[in-house]
Amino acid sequence: MAWHAEVLVNSLRHWLIRTTTRSIRRYLVGPEQRWIFKRPFLDWTPPHVERTSLYLHVPFCRHFCPYCPYTKIPYNQSLVDPYTRAAIAEVDWWADAVGSAEITSIYIGGGTPTLALDGVARVLNRVRQRFHLAGDICIETNPADVDAETVRQLHDMDVKLVSLGVQSFQPESLATIGRDYEPNIAERALTLLTEGSFASINVDLMFALPRQDIAGVTADLARAVRLGADQITTYPLFTFPYTSVGKYMRLAAVRMPNLRLRHAHYRAIGRWCAEHDFERVSVWGFKRGTVPRYSSVTRDGYIGIGLGAGSHLPDGFALNTFDYDSWVQAASDGRTAIALRMPFTSELSGWWWLYWRFYDTRIPLDDLDAALGKDAPKAYRWLRFMEKVGLAVHNGRHIQLTESGAFWLHLAQNYFALNYVNTLWTQARREPWPQAVPI
Repeated sequence: MAWHAEVLVNSLRHWLIRTTTRSIRRYLVGPEQRWIFKRPFLDWTPPHVERTSLYLHVPFCRHFCPYCPYTKIPYNQSLVDPYTRAAIAEVDWWADAVGSAEITSIYIGGGTPTLALDGVARVLNRVRQRFHLAGDICIETNPADVDAETVRQLHDMDVKLVSLGVQSFQPESLATIGRDYEPNIAERALTLLTEGSFASINVDLMFALPRQDIAGVTADLARAVRLGADQITTYPLFTFPYTSVGKYMRLAAVRMPNLRLRHAHYRAIGRWCAEHDFERVSVWGFKRGTVPRYSSVTRDGYIGIGLGAGSHLPDGFALNTFDYDSWVQAASDGRTAIALRMPFTSELSGWWWLYWRFYDTRIPLDDLDAALGKDAPKAYRWLRFMEKVGLAVHNGRHIQLTESGAFWLHLAQNYFALNYVNTLWTQARREPWPQAVPI
């Protein structure tokens, strides 16, 4: 009986989210925008770009964390060379299609990119040959895959910013999220990186884990900073239904903490960071001093290399096939690996820019008119409302989200935006080349 009640509640929640989102979408960008990803036409080519960023997805992992939603495959050394050759071929395809653009940053994610650093170095060399690299290289890694040789190779590749996915230094929290190593492994990895003279080291930490309390969260923050991290990214346990943690939660009745407890954790993190001279630079992130900001997401445009990689182009979004063999075959044959594409109107482009400025928690008013155009008055009305209810404050030529504003944005992202990411990724994981995915 309880199971049927839960199904009903989830169905009602899903209906409410979709109905609310459709109404907001229509109000913001009008009825012309089609919210559907489709197979690109055979004669479609991406538009020429002058400046963009680049994302390289490296899918290999030794162990699969049950909460991770990203495209990954078991690490096997024999797969690294085919992956590398396909990624180089995809770099060539993009360079031929969009021109030798200026690359303002490179973000290397996964998976665990440091498992295939020789291959990553070869891909970066081809990027330098085909594009003009003008920005920093950022990479993410896991504690169990960092040693002195890793640090040396990263320097040889001219990596400037490194993000370490610690998640927690508490043994019970590591066990909850499926990390099968002791906290000293993460401490050793972080020490190696912070002593490695990189421009900045970010540490990912999770909050609102089952049985985790505020003391545990702040203890993790303190340990990361004591070991030398100058940036911290904190986020709750996301529950994509297709991940193993999503399945586990349905089976074992594990539930996210209630709203009040999640809010308490979020406020405690913000308070601790402010007391220790860390400024908020995003809904999730904090940094200390003048180090270059680490961020995995806030790029206004990027091209994606690798299976499951997304691209944000001047004319819309594109998504590569999630299937390893299909991606390798397409890229190696000199064909596009893009499986799905959603064109967008100029109105959506402007609102997308504003969405990421909200994520930054800082909206530059001098840029808003140019980005939103005729929709700018509508955006100003929203901003004035947010100020009135205490979600934002005027700060010179910027609108700054308050702590409450940042929290409610993170919650909206969790319940709305991630719901549509889940819809898209679920279908993309089922079929290498889906025909259409409405979101």
